[in-house]
This record gives sequence, structure tokens and C-alpha cells, in this order.
Amino acid sequence: MKRELFRNHFNLASKHFWVLMLFLVFSFGHAQQVSFSTDRDTIQIGEQIDYVIKVDEISTEDIVVFPKDQTFVPLEMVEEFKIDTLNPKAKSFSLTKLYKLTQFDSGVYSVPPQMVKINDEAFYTDTLKVRVNDVVLDTINQKLYPIKPSIGVNKPFAIGSWFCWTLLILGVIAGIAFLIFKLKKKRDEAKRRIPPFEQAMLSLKELDKSSTLENRNFKQYITELTYITRRYLEEKLEIRALEYTTNELIAELKFKKEHKKLSLKEDMIFEYDKILKRADLAKFANSKPDLITLKSDRKQIEKFLKHVQSAIPQVTDEEKKKDEAFQKALAKKRKKQKWIVGIILAVILVIVTTTAVVATKGYEYVKDNIVGNPSKELLEGDWITSDYGIPPISMTTPKVLVRGEFDLPESISKNVADKETYSFGTLYQSIYVTLNQVRFKETQDIDLDAVVDGIYNNLEERGAYNIITKSEEFETIGGVKGKKVFGSFSIENPITKKDIKKEYQIVNFGRGGFQQIVIFHDRDDEYGEKIANRILNALEFKRMGQ
Repeated sequence: MKRELFRNHFNLASKHFWVLMLFLVFSFGHAQQVSFSTDRDTIQIGEQIDYVIKVDEISTEDIVVFPKDQTFVPLEMVEEFKIDTLNPKAKSFSLTKLYKLTQFDSGVYSVPPQMVKINDEAFYTDTLKVRVNDVVLDTINQKLYPIKPSIGVNKPFAIGSWFCWTLLILGVIAGIAFLIFKLKKKRDEAKRRIPPFEQAMLSLKELDKSSTLENRNFKQYITELTYITRRYLEEKLEIRALEYTTNELIAELKFKKEHKKLSLKEDMIFEYDKILKRADLAKFANSKPDLITLKSDRKQIEKFLKHVQSAIPQVTDEEKKKDEAFQKALAKKRKKQKWIVGIILAVILVIVTTTAVVATKGYEYVKDNIVGNPSKELLEGDWITSDYGIPPISMTTPKVLVRGEFDLPESISKNVADKETYSFGTLYQSIYVTLNQVRFKETQDIDLDAVVDGIYNNLEERGAYNIITKSEEFETIGGVKGKKVFGSFSIENPITKKDIKKEYQIVNFGRGGFQQIVIFHDRDDEYGEKIANRILNALEFKRMGQ
């Protein structure tokens, strides 16, 4: 539904594209005079030209606006000076403004006419042709000098020491987590490697090899002897044998015997109970068992362990499967824990790195170079220069314009011989460029000022609001004059229902028919504005067969 709604909006906008208002061209004239002069028209690569614009017959009530920014392309403006006033106390006086221009490639260049506004009226200077010659290098007679030492400059990107410390801390945390998992894994493997019964038998042999009895440390001997059995019972029978008192442990063994979970003989339980109580007397009452009794207890403990091992019911296939399933689930859980720890550390690292880059380079740098900016990608990508329509209009755009269709009102279409439209993008995307051309059956003059008046209404029909409209004269690099309408507006996104703030530039021409270039881009998008200016600056009307 959202995609269909978006398509309906776009088709409706294209169907009612631009209302063309056709009237007589308005002509005007002024008493003021605008001229320019230069100190030379031939330079070496890198030399500068003094480009002076002079406006005569100016009064104190007149408002004069000189060219700004890089309007001298293909030459580069190095510097512009303040406006100089000649005879400011006279009734009428002159204004002059000096620009320093240069070029770093050899060839012959044409500086386009420069527009000077006087009370919202546009005046243009003549075209200036400049020849830039190569610099002839004299490697024979010219004196050679030693290479100059390098000059230290500040690094464009520097990371604070706090960032390094943060990485170090994260590395330590990651290392500790790795060691914990590693040690836990080794401990679990060790437990699985030696079964409880084998471990108990091994411990009894180690106790026999010890010098505990030779040193007559009988208390330690009987304590270790009972500890071996308790540890075996805890691991094998899964009871809390190490925590139980003697009475609790014997009661647990009898409980298992009565419920047929353990096939123990009554005399084995009785003998084991006597050994446990002797150990309790040795530990808590300082009773000293004799050597013969301890050796007898040693043999009885081994018999008890073997009897318990044989009394345990055999594990069934179903229990084995349950145990295997449990081990797999445990391994999966541990693997999941490792992934969680790794993801958390990775997220922390990304946050710290992003914060460092934003703090040092700014949010716009992160947005343009890491997140990605579609307008920047279009501006820095490969542009396409192509001719559209008849007579051909040469346009340089980030993407080729695709031919489409649009409708005209019946009152106008009667005299229309042919109409064409080419575009890329949509009104709701970051960049939208359209070229419209209309040719008439009979020669007809176009009132471009009247066309400007209809643009506001047309934007409203397309759903725009908060519209700001301005207009000025426009001239291509080939000297074709037109009318430029520019400003801003807001429009609702049909999918998200949120405002999209846009800026637009619309240029209208009446050269053997009607031609219109429409460029929309997101407001506050510096790359979108650069794209629009680059398209308009390269606009050129060509003759048939050129």
C-alpha cells in the first residue's frame, strides 16, 4: 500500500507538471552603465589578473550588488577587494570592485559575463578571453638551490590519550573473559577426564605413598580417608556428602537403599558409619586411633567404595541420551555466553571509536565518510554530459536523464507541436532533476515573468507548503538569457507522514519555444546545492547539427 501511495503521488505530480503561461516579453532599460577592465589578457600559469568592474551614474538611493563566489569559472577567484567609491559627495558617482583571478592550466579561456544588480535590475559585462601560457623551464642557465627542509604541520586527525586507555581497558577485559572461559573449560574437561571411582582409587594410592602414617599423624590420615569417600559419593551419587554430618550422610545412604536407588548391604553401611564417627572423634575430640585400626579402616574404605560402585544401577540408553543432550545444551549455552561477551565488547569499541571520531572530526564527517551521504556520492561520482531534445540542450548531470511524459492544459496544447521531458530521481528523493521542452506550431513570444508567477501555484498543487519564492535573471555560458526562480518549501512524505524540507532552482527559457530546468534538493544539504550549481553552470544551448 505504501509503495502504491508513493507511485500515485508521483504520477499525479508528473501529470500536472508546470502550467506554462505565455505572454509578450517585457523589455526594460536603465541609465546606469556597467563596464569592466583588466590589466592584461595573457598570463603565465599561476599569474593573477586584475579584473575591475565599474558602475557609473550611481546615486545614494541605488542598491548595487556585485558578483560573489566563484562566478568567474573557468578562472579561479583568488581574492576580492572592497568596493571603492569615486566622488562619493557628488550627486552621481561611480563604484569599482577589484577581483584577482588566476588559472593553473594552459590554454585559452573565456570568462562569462558577470551580472551586476542595480535595484533588482540585472546588468552584464562583456565576455573576457584570457590566454594562459606554459612556464618555460630553464634547467641550464638557472641557478639550482638545495632542497628546503620539510615544514611540520598539524595532523588533521588526532586521537586523544583517553581513547588509547579505553582500548587498553577493553583489551584487558577481553583477556580476562578469555582466560575465565579457558580455565572453566579446562576444569570441566578435567572432571570429565577422570571418573569419580578412578579418582577415588588414585587418591587412596597417593595417600598410601604419603608419609602421614610414618609421621604418626593419625588425625590427618583418617580425615583424608573419609574425605576421599565423601568426595566420591558427592560426585557419583550427586548428594551433598562434603556438607553433610555423619548422621545426615548415613541417613541419605539408607534412604537410597530403602528406595532401591542404591543396592547397599547393611553391614557395609554400618562399618562405614563407624569409620566416619572415629574420624569425627579424631577431628573434634582429639581422640587418637591406633595404627592397626587405621590400616583396617583403609582396607574397609576401599571395600566400601567398590561396593558402592557395584551397587549403582547401570545407566540406561535413555539416560545416556539425556546426559548427551544436557552436555550439548551446556556447550551451546557457553558458546552463547562467549558471543554475548564478544558482541558487548564490539559494541563498546564501536561506540568509543565513533565518539572519538565525532569529537575530533565532527558529526558531518562521520555522516559523510562513514554512514554515507547519497548527495556526496553523486557529487563525487562520474558525471554524464549529454544532449537532450530539439534543438539540443547540453546538460552535465550525475546520472543520465530518462525520457518521460507530461500533460499540458488544452488551452496551450492546441498550439504545441511537440513536448519532451527528461528527468532522474523523484520529488521525495535527495536530488530531483527535470528538463522540460515545448515547441510550438507557430512562432510565439514567451513572457518569462508571467511563467514565474505560476510556479507558486504549481508548487501548492503538488502538495508543497511554507513556500518561499525568489527570482532573478539567468544567463548560460553561451549567452542565452532566462529567468531563474529559487527558494524553499516543505512537503509531506506520503509514507512516513513527516515533513521533507526542500530547496529548489527552476530556470525558464524562451529560445524558439519554451525550455525549463527544475532541480530540487534537500534543504541544508551542501552537496545538493553544489550539484544544482554545477548543473546550471554547465548548461548550454546548441545549434542544430552542432
